[in-house]
Amino acid sequence: MLRKICFVTGTRAEYGLLKFLMEEIKNSEFFQIQLVVTGSHLSQRHGYTVKEIINDGFKIDSLLDIKLTKDGNNAVCNSIAKCIQLF
Repeated sequence: MLRKICFVTGTRAEYGLLKFLMEEIKNSEFFQIQLVVTGSHLSQRHGYTVKEIINDGFKIDSLLDIKLTKDGNNAVCNSIAKCIQLF
């Protein structure tokens, strides 16, 4: 039985750090990757980088759009709350 490992990515910066591990898991015969994409990946203002993930060959299991509209402490707190609510 394959073990499922879920990755959650919200920014291009941490996706870049996770990408190589995700590729190893995706190509493993022992593990199955599950991918949740949220945050700035789904923001046009931040480059809509979800396309980069798809172009890298990853299947996205879930998109959690938290509607990023502003930067700043309050906006970040609201975004985190929205993401937790959607999970």
